[in-house]
Amino acid sequence: MKKAFTLAEILITLAIIGIVAAMTIPTLITKLKNQRTEAILKEDYSILQQMMISANDEGAIENLAKDNNMDAMESWFKAYFLPYIKVAHVCYDEAGCWSSNVKKLNNTIKSANDITGCGIKTISFILNNGSFVCMDDYDKNSLINLYGVETSSTLSLVFYVDTNGSKQPNMIGKDIFILVFKPETGNFVPAGNDLSEDKVLKDCSESGTGYFCLTLVKNRGWKVFEVK
Repeated sequence: MKKAFTLAEILITLAIIGIVAAMTIPTLITKLKNQRTEAILKEDYSILQQMMISANDEGAIENLAKDNNMDAMESWFKAYFLPYIKVAHVCYDEAGCWSSNVKKLNNTIKSANDITGCGIKTISFILNNGSFVCMDDYDKNSLINLYGVETSSTLSLVFYVDTNGSKQPNMIGKDIFILVFKPETGNFVPAGNDLSEDKVLKDCSESGTGYFCLTLVKNRGWKVFEVK
């Protein structure tokens, strides 16, 4: 007589396998998504940093168009940025390079009622790796009050980077991160860079905007984490 598993034993084994799979697969998927986000984020950071070093050396910030005239802004972008970066497409205050209904961590809509989905009088572009980038200029008071970065420059630039383009969740702090350029150092810093740790932690939570999450990501060795 040959021994074999009973039907009950097989069903119990399958049930255990199902439970283990249900517990581990979501965690594995999240880990893989985070790893991809980390890799793309570091790549985007490097691409934009190299672009800004060259553009700043050529006088991009000093010659920044101050009247929000899109023709002047388009000429400025083509003169100072396009020679130093490869893009799939550029949108000059038009739709197509940024997702609509981008949300903050507290689940409120970030975008104003505009055609770009990013803001009014903005330039956005798509990198060759599929990331969406939206840029806008701000004065020094707005940079510290909105983005937590101090600068001695009268004007500078803020970049929103969506690491997976139009794909969900399209949420600041999860797949969208904010970089601020400091002309006096010639480098990008994450939004929230010059704020206390308590303020950064409060913002990078489910009740916050998510604007300062990149500061935590950078401080944690470029490790993306689940916001709680």
